[in-house]
Amino acid sequence: MAMEFIVETIHEETIKPSSPTPLNQKIFKLSLLEQIAPTIYIPVIFWYLNDTDAAAADFSKAKEISQRLKKSLSKTLGRFYPFAGRMRSSWIECNDEGVDFIEARVNCLLQDIFKQPDGELLKKLLPMRLESPEAATGRILLVKVNFFQCGGMAIGVNISHKVADLSTLSIFIESWAAMAQGSSEVVRSELVTASSLFPHMDLPSKVLEMEFKGQKFATRRLVFDASKILTLKAQAASTDVPQPTRVEAVTALIWKCAMAASTSNRGGFTKPSVLAQAVNLRKRMKPPLPENCIGNLVYGFIAQTPDCETELQGLVQQLRNGIREFCENSAGSFTISSILEDSKTYEKLYERENVDYYCCTSWCRFQPYGTDFGWGKPRWVSLGGVTPPNYFILMDSSDSEGIEAWLSLTEAEMAFFERNEELLAFVSVNPSVI
Repeated sequence: MAMEFIVETIHEETIKPSSPTPLNQKIFKLSLLEQIAPTIYIPVIFWYLNDTDAAAADFSKAKEISQRLKKSLSKTLGRFYPFAGRMRSSWIECNDEGVDFIEARVNCLLQDIFKQPDGELLKKLLPMRLESPEAATGRILLVKVNFFQCGGMAIGVNISHKVADLSTLSIFIESWAAMAQGSSEVVRSELVTASSLFPHMDLPSKVLEMEFKGQKFATRRLVFDASKILTLKAQAASTDVPQPTRVEAVTALIWKCAMAASTSNRGGFTKPSVLAQAVNLRKRMKPPLPENCIGNLVYGFIAQTPDCETELQGLVQQLRNGIREFCENSAGSFTISSILEDSKTYEKLYERENVDYYCCTSWCRFQPYGTDFGWGKPRWVSLGGVTPPNYFILMDSSDSEGIEAWLSLTEAEMAFFERNEELLAFVSVNPSVI
């Protein structure tokens, strides 16, 4: 059973940019893709061990660490000025109001949490709830630095998905870490924004809201080590897809087992299933976008189960077909009408009761384990403990070979899912962070 712990806020502060935003940049309009993005925060936690011999139960290093983080954060915000502003419906008021910076004490050791991470408890280490409406109406970026009795710490970061995707957050965190070490070499000084590529439009105020009410949902952390993924890829291979990627193989297995859980929960009644797979557009556009392009630049493709297909190889083929069709028919040739039409399609599928609808996002290959603020790289990088319902997120494990997945299903469906023997042959459910 996971250990309960108390998180006590010891200081709150607003960090403003080190230089003011120019007057001609006070209004930052969201791109069309950002306007139709769901209203949620991206939640990420960076975990750092205390590698020194000295006991740190008195939090003697906390002040020094906080000062370094705050000073470098202020400098970084000068380069990413919209993040210090405030959301105003479909645009950002770049008023330099700043970023919330919270310092907190946790009454346990880092290793206590590592023994059996609990998603519900991890949320305490974040500055904001995933589903907070502030993501569309208020603060854009928030930081919470949690100090543990062992001297270790966890840095929880929230950023509005209306403004950023994981690639943008990674660029920001990389730049912030470089600033903290006194370097600006990797900080991108000429940032291309999503709004310059997908212009803002006057749209109805209604946006896609992730539904968190009603049924109770359970979140699980699934860890696939490299050797099990190799075996899974071999089983997922077929004549049509002889070499599936590790993301395709893992995605297909989770999708298959989620469908089986849903069917079992209905007493054996099957439904067709749809999986919406998020795609980073930067490398998919023609020509490719620059790496320093910031904003929410994710789009999606739909994979469907023909005739209630549930075999692993068939699901992998549907995923491969979906990305192939997306690249051939969509990437590089987006129009306003096609984007809006696709948005309506997603919303209708999300609301249909005769279809099992799932979403998947892969954060693999973003290399968050290189985030060094000056006291070493993180021992673990985790999601903030929860995902939207029927949603799963894949992340690289610390060795960059395995995959850590976070998944939310209804409590009733999760009871079937986590007992699935085919799943358990490849995955460890919430193992210790070694």
